[in-house]
Amino acid sequence: MMMRTTAGEWGRVAGLLLAAVWLGPWCVPGAEAASPGVPKVAAVARASGPNPGQVGPYAPEAVAPGSAAPKPEATAPRTPEAVSAPTAAPAAQVQAPTDEPAPTLRRFALIVGSSEGGPGRERLRYAGSDALAMSRVLEELGGVAVADRVLLLEADRSALLKALERMKFLVEDASTSGVRRELVLYYSGHSDGEGLLPRGERLSYDDLRKSLSAVPVDVRIAILDSCGSGALTRYKGGVRRPAFLTDTASQVRGHAYLASSSADEVAQESDSIGASFFTHFLVTGLRGAADVSADGRVTLNEAYQFAFHETLARTERSQGGPQHAAYDIQLAGSGDLVLTDLRAGTARLTVAADVQGRLFVRDWGNQLVAELQKPGGRRLALGLEAGRYHFVLERPTQRFEAELAVSAKGGAELRAEHFVPVTLTRTAARGGEGAEPMAEVTDAQAASVDAPTVPFNLSLVPPLSSTALWGGSGLNHVAVGALAVRSLQLRGLGAAGGVGWVDGTMEGVQLSGIANVAGGEVLGLQGAIGGNLAYGGGTGAQVSAVFNMAEGDFTGVQLSSTANRAAAGMTGLQLAAGINLSERLAGTQLGLINISGDVSGLQLGLINVATRVRGVQLGLINIADDVSVPIGILSIVRKGRFAFEVSADDTAPLSVSLKYGSRSVYVLAIEGLRLSDGSLETFTMAGLGVHFPLTEDDRFYLDVDVATQLFAAEEEGSLSRLRAMVGWELRRRFALIAGVTLNFYHLAPEDEQKDLSLFPQWKLGSKPDATRMWPGLLLGVRI
Repeated sequence: MMMRTTAGEWGRVAGLLLAAVWLGPWCVPGAEAASPGVPKVAAVARASGPNPGQVGPYAPEAVAPGSAAPKPEATAPRTPEAVSAPTAAPAAQVQAPTDEPAPTLRRFALIVGSSEGGPGRERLRYAGSDALAMSRVLEELGGVAVADRVLLLEADRSALLKALERMKFLVEDASTSGVRRELVLYYSGHSDGEGLLPRGERLSYDDLRKSLSAVPVDVRIAILDSCGSGALTRYKGGVRRPAFLTDTASQVRGHAYLASSSADEVAQESDSIGASFFTHFLVTGLRGAADVSADGRVTLNEAYQFAFHETLARTERSQGGPQHAAYDIQLAGSGDLVLTDLRAGTARLTVAADVQGRLFVRDWGNQLVAELQKPGGRRLALGLEAGRYHFVLERPTQRFEAELAVSAKGGAELRAEHFVPVTLTRTAARGGEGAEPMAEVTDAQAASVDAPTVPFNLSLVPPLSSTALWGGSGLNHVAVGALAVRSLQLRGLGAAGGVGWVDGTMEGVQLSGIANVAGGEVLGLQGAIGGNLAYGGGTGAQVSAVFNMAEGDFTGVQLSSTANRAAAGMTGLQLAAGINLSERLAGTQLGLINISGDVSGLQLGLINVATRVRGVQLGLINIADDVSVPIGILSIVRKGRFAFEVSADDTAPLSVSLKYGSRSVYVLAIEGLRLSDGSLETFTMAGLGVHFPLTEDDRFYLDVDVATQLFAAEEEGSLSRLRAMVGWELRRRFALIAGVTLNFYHLAPEDEQKDLSLFPQWKLGSKPDATRMWPGLLLGVRI
């Protein structure tokens, strides 16, 4: 970067130049030798592995087997994907400081999240949230201005190509002498070994490379979090060698492609972290967890190393198998390619050296922000948004939790003294004979915390309590408070006229007149007139007159007159006169309004809302992405069926039917015309049906449904019928239908209608108003 030099400084400049010329031959070992700090080679790396590494300043260029290696001072040949380093370093460069240095880097970002992959591919849950997380960290710490960022959610192939074209014009308009331009492309969605699949439309990797190459930038960084995305990094020609990820801040050229999985692997996402594994750990690393050098900056090498190892560790025993990140990097220069700078963040959390273990950081909305293995004896910084955070520190037989506010001005420091112990949940490992048993946590281990044990705690209001006489809060077996009582841990009975508070785990019974709060898990009963809150989830029951909340997984019963909420998973029963909320449900929700993510069981209420339901939604209004059995007046299923049919049968010369619901169960509404005493009259029917595909592509199918007549007058009879129809789809959304019906007509006492059909009729009884039954035929079309 050229900097301004004032007239008064030219004398010093001239002196420095003369000194450089005179001392040059004595300081440089050879006239043609390059400066060790500015190597002239461009390094190439393509691999799937943990360590791209770094070559020395005179590492040779990659060559074909059998050929001679070039000399150290030779530059790398130009390829369509890489640009070599300058052929010579300047002899000397004198720069004078200025008050406001001109910028030397402008970074652009195209962030894409696409959850749909086309027919036969499951919809991704976290593609959009992953894209938003990457966008936030690049804006906060990665130097990407809002005007230089394009965010695409649920875009198809055409929209993605148009966005790349838009980035091309955006970069061209931003051309400034002496300023390096970089482009970061992030994609979270479906792909295969041949290309990306935004909304099921293929964009080949060759076309993606061409589109990226058309953007006039110095460095292109592509991050693909999708299945088989490692195919983009396949090496073509030459030999593999360690990556060279470093360059000076103003001279770096080339590209870096990072993929979340190898060419033949699946990229996995997890409900437990609410994201894909690779993006989750990449964002955590970019926020500072990958800063091994502790200089407040995260380089491309550090970010890749952290994401690779953490992703592999978390997926080694997953259902999808181990996931290996891959890379293809061709960069030229020396120094570090910095992706994020923690010093640029508005809020900074410092994790003290005395904190050791697996650290989980969640914001106040219970969103997992970062996850890392914190070694002891080393300080670590994380760039976060200002706000209040919840921390969980896990060790093999211990679990600790803490809360801390991170301010925009002074940041915050998380120290070991901020954590309080909670009881680990006892679990068993799944698997056969080869599965390793989980370490059993005994009561003695769970209680081995640095806190006094005070069997009885009598309190007026904290800190006016008997526990304070022993140096502060501790482990209580009985805790009683007139207005409020607070314990570090409770294993027994807690009762308070106002508020009962436990910092860690509550095992037993907690009763209060206003509210119960447990900072850890609840293993037992919480009962309050006001509300119950368990930050760590639990097992047991929460009973209140106003609200119940569990921030972690909860197993048991939540009973309230107003609202129940399980921020993670709920296994059991949620019963409320108002609203029930859960992230995942395995059991039953009964309330006026029921809202959940994935459901395995029953939602029974006036309004039921869910993502995927493996069970029944029974209510006036049902809304879901996918549901097994929706029963209601209005069922809106995004992946369901919505069919319009026009038919004629032996009873009604014209009927219009509407079928809507899931792919297997649907609600049926019929409006028809029939002849009565020489005139036409209308009738309305409603019912339920089941859809059976007869072929894999559902071109031939069988529908079986039952319906009954509604709004029949007292002097009129009512019709009920069972129908079985075969459909043949000639074109998309158009099919022929034909079938048989079994009809039942319940006569009114004064109904003298005799012939309802051309087919023979049978009386089910000897009375004049006995129900009549007959078979029938049906023909029609489906639209």
